[in-house]
Amino acid sequence: MSGRLRILSLVAAGLLMTVSCASREGQIPAATTAQRCAGAQAVMLIVGAHRDAPKPALDPQVVCQLTAAIQAGWPVRIVVASSQPQVITPQLPSQANATLAEQHSPWVEHDVQLVEDAVAAARPVAPGVDDLAALEVAADEAHTLGAPDADLVLIDSGLDDRGALDFTVPGLMAATPGEVVGQLKATGNLPHLRGFTVDLTGIGYTAAPQSPLSAKWRGNVTAIWAAVLQAAGAKVQVTPQPGQGPSVTTAEPVRLIPVPATQQVAPGYHKTLVFTGASSVRFEPNTTAFVDPADAVRALTPIARWLVANRSRHAWLEGTTADVGPMSGQVALSRLRADRVRAVLISLGALGAQITTTGVGSDFPQFTPDRNAAGTLLAGPATLNRSVRVTLG
Repeated sequence: MSGRLRILSLVAAGLLMTVSCASREGQIPAATTAQRCAGAQAVMLIVGAHRDAPKPALDPQVVCQLTAAIQAGWPVRIVVASSQPQVITPQLPSQANATLAEQHSPWVEHDVQLVEDAVAAARPVAPGVDDLAALEVAADEAHTLGAPDADLVLIDSGLDDRGALDFTVPGLMAATPGEVVGQLKATGNLPHLRGFTVDLTGIGYTAAPQSPLSAKWRGNVTAIWAAVLQAAGAKVQVTPQPGQGPSVTTAEPVRLIPVPATQQVAPGYHKTLVFTGASSVRFEPNTTAFVDPADAVRALTPIARWLVANRSRHAWLEGTTADVGPMSGQVALSRLRADRVRAVLISLGALGAQITTTGVGSDFPQFTPDRNAAGTLLAGPATLNRSVRVTLG
């Protein structure tokens, strides 16, 4: 099983645990909320108060954590995740007066409301989004406050448009989580999060004009974030709380993130159809196994039907790879992947004589350089260089 599938299965199995608390207003008294959020810690809220993501809001689990933190006297901070993350310190009366907090009185709930108001009022002071840098700032703030095991709650889409995890790079959204981690490690861009718990809330949910993500791409973005944070030493929780509604009003711009489109496969004479690692016909790293076999079959079915309709028609399949390993190995793997696509087309009714396969590794005219000057593999370009090119005639 690949690293991506292992991470997604952990999410599904609940190992990346989602904890649910009832909302505080009219449903659960403060004392019960504190009991359900036992083991209170400092809370650092990293909020995406920017364009193209829904306005940040605190879900019941976060309210639960906040209530417990305030009652226990732990610090609460807000970090706005722009390209220049800034720390906001809410002024909480009950924390200034320990007696108020100890009473479990409405003052605690009042403080939670003050935090919610501060989140709603937060605005960026610089363009762009860099959640990864904001998490590092939140971790540094927690260490400064003497809370090295604080809860870091990221409330954002996770679609950074700059920094080390820049999703404007074509192919990155579809990249293998392990390769993204490898790139960040090699370039020294993994944050230092050992001892922290990071709660991911609203990952992959967008607001206009940013194109929405399908469940498939939300899942891969979540898997990338989970892998990166775990590699950084954090425990990870995923709260599947869909972000909804418009973004905040701000003059600070963000860049649109390219979302892989569903490929419309329309076969015809002299046409070349390219299936990259961001398409439905995508392979697990270093194997001939499809990431989603059913999705691959659906994408290849129109080509098979086109071949079946006229036995004089032909398909030439050329496999390509990223620049990983010796060229001989690249050529062999790319040929095997082209053969795998050929096998699917034959299973759908095409004749073997109608299909020719070859592999060229990373030696093809459309190759995009996928290593930086230091030789580090770049996950986005590498994903797009892994392809099967189908020429019809």
